[in-house]
Amino acid sequence: MAKRKADDAVAAATVDSSGADISIPDAPSLADPTPPGGQAQARQTAPPKSKTAPDNRTPPLETTVVDGITYKVQPEGLASILLPDAPREKNTAVFYNYIQQFNRDLTMAVTRGFGELLDAERRASKRRHRGGVKHKKKRRKSDDGPDGGIVVAEHADEADEDDAVHFTVDGAGDVGMTDAAAATADATTPPPRFAVLDALSATGLRALRYAKEIPFVTHVTANDMSYDAVESIARNIAFNNVGHLVTPSLDNAVGHMYRTAYPAYVPAPTPENPNRMKATAAQKYHVIDLDPYGTATPFIDSALQALEDGGLLSVTCTDAAIFASTSYPEKTFATYGGLPPKGDFSHESGLRMVLMSIATAAGRYGLHVEPLLSLSIDYYCRVFVRVRRSPENVKKLASRCMTLLNCDSGCGAWKVQEMGTMRERQGKKDGGNGGGGSAGYKYGVAQAVESGVCEFCGYKMHVAGPMWSDPIHSAGFINHLLSNVLGSEVVKGYGTYGRIMGMLKLALGELAPTPEEDTRVPAATTTTTTTTITAAGALEDTANGELEATPAPGQAPPQSTDGSDGSAKQLPTLKRKLMQRNKQAPTTTATTAGNVPSSAKRNPTADPIALFVMPTQLARVLHCEAPSLAAIRGALLTFGYHVTKSHCRAGSLKTDAPWSVIWRVMRAWVKTHPVKPGSVTAAMPGYRILYGDHGDEALDDIHFDEALGRERDKAKGEVAYQLNPNAYWGPMAKAGKRGLTAEELSRVGNAEKDRRRKEEKERRMREGVWGGRDGGPEVDGKRKRRRGGRKAVGEEPPATAVDQVDNVAVAEETPARTKESDDSGVQYGMAGISASDLQQLEEQATAAQKACE
Repeated sequence: MAKRKADDAVAAATVDSSGADISIPDAPSLADPTPPGGQAQARQTAPPKSKTAPDNRTPPLETTVVDGITYKVQPEGLASILLPDAPREKNTAVFYNYIQQFNRDLTMAVTRGFGELLDAERRASKRRHRGGVKHKKKRRKSDDGPDGGIVVAEHADEADEDDAVHFTVDGAGDVGMTDAAAATADATTPPPRFAVLDALSATGLRALRYAKEIPFVTHVTANDMSYDAVESIARNIAFNNVGHLVTPSLDNAVGHMYRTAYPAYVPAPTPENPNRMKATAAQKYHVIDLDPYGTATPFIDSALQALEDGGLLSVTCTDAAIFASTSYPEKTFATYGGLPPKGDFSHESGLRMVLMSIATAAGRYGLHVEPLLSLSIDYYCRVFVRVRRSPENVKKLASRCMTLLNCDSGCGAWKVQEMGTMRERQGKKDGGNGGGGSAGYKYGVAQAVESGVCEFCGYKMHVAGPMWSDPIHSAGFINHLLSNVLGSEVVKGYGTYGRIMGMLKLALGELAPTPEEDTRVPAATTTTTTTTITAAGALEDTANGELEATPAPGQAPPQSTDGSDGSAKQLPTLKRKLMQRNKQAPTTTATTAGNVPSSAKRNPTADPIALFVMPTQLARVLHCEAPSLAAIRGALLTFGYHVTKSHCRAGSLKTDAPWSVIWRVMRAWVKTHPVKPGSVTAAMPGYRILYGDHGDEALDDIHFDEALGRERDKAKGEVAYQLNPNAYWGPMAKAGKRGLTAEELSRVGNAEKDRRRKEEKERRMREGVWGGRDGGPEVDGKRKRRRGGRKAVGEEPPATAVDQVDNVAVAEETPARTKESDDSGVQYGMAGISASDLQQLEEQATAAQKACE
């Protein structure tokens, strides 16, 4: 009885004393041009109106009646889900998360591209199975041919490839896609199996979109361990008429995937053996989608084993406070097996840690992962990896793992410490020493870098990692998405199409060009100082007039001349190994003119432009005026280095230039934009960088060519960086059983945060300590002046979200925050709610709780 009274009291918490419903905006509809979140974009597109006009910017959703219950129809893509019209239905814990629409749109596009790749590989495998294009000379009759009208067709399958769309994916080679072949296939032939698992399905929206938007999907399993969620999934399946494709499943996701990988045995008695058992055939999935609330690491192990060989694993981790922050390093290590670095690049390093945790879990079973696309989005990360069974590639896992020595308390420079080495070598032929046999790799343990003190500023460095060191995207796969998948009419209709295109182009730009694509021409050779290790174990610097050439793999070992005749003599084994070790040792290059350094790499597949720098942070270290992105890009491009942007953060630069060159460029910038005298003291990290011993360093050859460094113009509708449109932008509250929807729970929590901030502001105002950064008291009734000359007398502290929503009339007339976007860009956010309504809702919920007690 007490529970029923509490439920009634909580249900009444949304009705004020006058009986009027509190205005909590519904989730927006996608059946109209209004984007997800509705009001943020509507502020840009809706015509101005008077303040007395009713707020009709978010049109109400259509409703339908199912089994005597009224539901709202929430469309997204080609699918629609049913949401309870009454706000207090028992399944309000299952909600529609419109903030994740970009995640779902991107997933549909990537899965479509992967399915096309898989289909092309299947057809190519069939051609290879029957001998390829040269398997037989196919004979056909012709009236004008020789030998009695019989001619020979040398390549019988060439005609089938004339209309194919070719694209290249890393590790897959050139693959042909023929849409006409699929369209003219025999209708009686069943399509090849393509099974998808939505392991944590909730409303089933993602599973519905798999079935309705990807034409070659043959089976989708929508799994959830919540009974209310499975009820909602079954209702949505029937509403969308996809019962022949989508199957609801009430099960634990981990258990379901393990049972898929290792199916049960069934009785199969025979007269000879009545107790005989037979294993059922494993029906593994080609795509497994993991989108949990928080980290996905508990599901990785079972998902890897439930995937078909060459399948796609799509993983979302929404705990950016763990993998991209140093606030909880013990939690990060326990969850992902690594320590996070402190710096502006923390989100990219978090991506690499997530990839490394997946790769190490896969390596235990002889599986190898190929990252297709890895993105840091809003408050979460989304990675798409292809899983293959390849024990040979598993051996390379150590060389694809790196740790960082990060100068996080000083200048921000870092050094890479690889875990293993991988050197290509040529096998022996017929037992001889001349080589020529099959190529292979020699694996070893990496050599330690220098002591943990920064060579530029002298501050201590901290360890971070391990993390993935290879590229986190596939250039061929992204090119296929941009060239073919985004041209589909279904994909063009996505509400976040502009942001998908913008992020894919940013991700493609992050990849270093291949040697064939690299058009950079090294400048004139200069004197370089190379640190090597002598036979005695001491460091020796040798000056060379030109860059030392690295022998190609498979060449004969180094030769030395011995004797007066100058004949070549094979070095002893110990000396030969020492010279090989010296060639693999780190090199320190002091460059006096622009050149592209070429040093031997322990890992030939490592990403040369991993992580990124922020010019604003570099200027902060030196206490100088911040240079523009175009200026820094122009200076580095003049030297012949590769420079691009990172999708993780606006204002970032990724480059293969070493830190010595970066700081040299910044010293040249300070020369033309001098710092204020006395602003950099000897105890600061920038002092040694600016005023240290740099020899006879020439800075006149560095030119900040902004015209060269200026980025291309974006296409119309393309969104490069999406800013948070509203306060508290992030995941909704976890589904609960308080009788409130997830959106309402999130807003109640935000109201509590605002209340605490407001109390803290009032306390500071009473105590008079809100002045300068030192937090000192008032002096003669006036507040202290802030550093840097900014006005602080009588200045108010920053307004909280409560103060912002109190001025809702003014806020509605202000467009949502955008950057690098136009009127057709995609902006979406959480609908607003007034502070008075929030306070009233909180008071009534408290009263309901007291009534329950």
